[in-house]
Amino acid sequence: MALMAGRLAGFGREVLLASSLGLSEQADIAIVLLTVPDLLVNLLLSGGIGVALVPAMRAATPAQAAALFRQASLALGAIFAVLGLWFALLPSMWLWLFAPGLEGAARWLDGWMIYAIAAAIPLAALSGVSTAALNAHERFFVAGCGTLFFNLCVIVALLVAMMWAQGYLALLCMGILAGALLRWLSQWVALRASAPRGGGTHQGALLDRRLVRGFVAGLASASLLILVPVALRAGASCLGKGELAAFNYAIKLVELPLGILITTLATVAFPRLSQAHQQNDTRAFDALLRSSLQRSFVLSIAVVLCGWPFVDAVVAVLFGSGGVSSDGQAHISTLTQIALLSVPCVGICSLACAALNARRLPGVVLQRTVLVMLAFPFLCLPGLLLNEPVLLMWVLPLFHLILAASLMSAVAGARLRLGRAQLSRILLFLLVIGSVALAGKGGDMFVLKPLASLLPGPVDVWRVLFAGGVFAGAVAAGLLVLRSVNRSEG
Repeated sequence: MALMAGRLAGFGREVLLASSLGLSEQADIAIVLLTVPDLLVNLLLSGGIGVALVPAMRAATPAQAAALFRQASLALGAIFAVLGLWFALLPSMWLWLFAPGLEGAARWLDGWMIYAIAAAIPLAALSGVSTAALNAHERFFVAGCGTLFFNLCVIVALLVAMMWAQGYLALLCMGILAGALLRWLSQWVALRASAPRGGGTHQGALLDRRLVRGFVAGLASASLLILVPVALRAGASCLGKGELAAFNYAIKLVELPLGILITTLATVAFPRLSQAHQQNDTRAFDALLRSSLQRSFVLSIAVVLCGWPFVDAVVAVLFGSGGVSSDGQAHISTLTQIALLSVPCVGICSLACAALNARRLPGVVLQRTVLVMLAFPFLCLPGLLLNEPVLLMWVLPLFHLILAASLMSAVAGARLRLGRAQLSRILLFLLVIGSVALAGKGGDMFVLKPLASLLPGPVDVWRVLFAGGVFAGAVAAGLLVLRSVNRSEG
């Protein structure tokens, strides 16, 4: 629940940002400022720290795990303090990296605002370590609360700015720093309360070469994945003012179901996959991975098929009352529909990475990701050269499709390859979920829209509520089919 609340709060801050700044250059700057701490936490948690620390902490004694946490916090805190100093000294370079199309972006920021973001950088790194420690002990609720606290601080800052109708970027920087500090302190207190008694015995240097190598490989592979939407937004900044914001809103609309429903499966499965691998229980490992893949497929297909017809209604409800024009809403809707196609492949990628990292094979993830990333610039060229945002957004689903195929070929071996039975099961899921989605589309076209004048309130609100019901029905039907198929095979 905390993970879901944190994701929802993160999405809420994007809605507030769009309501106050719309598709403007100032909105582009605000998104870049939020990207810095968000990117660091996602890189560390999904990458190096998650890959290296979670298995090591699960295999260690309580005293060793506590010592490992302290050593990792000191090392990464020092490294990212240097990065924070770098940001404070050369803010224009950082802003150029995240938004090369914005000219003179640093002019929007006063000196103290730059220092606030710089201070949030090492705090974000410390939060990555504490979140990994909490995940290693399967304390997902406390870890999720950290994200919730950060996003709530940003939301409060944006609400105050909307009340004052000024100082949006200044208050946003204050909210980012306060949120980063509160997130780390809340997690540190939770870990401190559960620390073993008498655990102060010197344990020696636990950050050995193998752990550091796993951290670097995991960080590199995760950074390549997480940087894909960041790179797309940076490319969009070259296509005109407000395009970075439009890409951001569209990608965040897709990341909401991804974070709540899809990639959470990999977060929860990773510690259990690591434990199964440590115990050499191949049957349990494969069963857990297969079950997670099946659930991810059902959820992601339901998201795509049920979400595509109603994207325009969702965008209208979320952004219609703010600073986004009707043309801007239509543009965001088109971009979101394209980005939505990446959901199934992202789910596969996240679980494949979890499986390979649980087997202590982060190097394989890195190699496969690097090979696919070599094609990424060439995929972006048509959209950039033709100055076409829609064409640039098509890079997102295409990239994840190629990466999913590459990672699954490394995971599967002979046990998880698609045979006739698996293909038949996939077609059955598509048929069942697609039938529910098609019925929902028919209800939207032939019932809701014709009766729009008779309904109380905006029709788009009713369409969004109806879409939620269609999605719930599609997921229920898909999971029922999955359960019946598993029972018949069992």
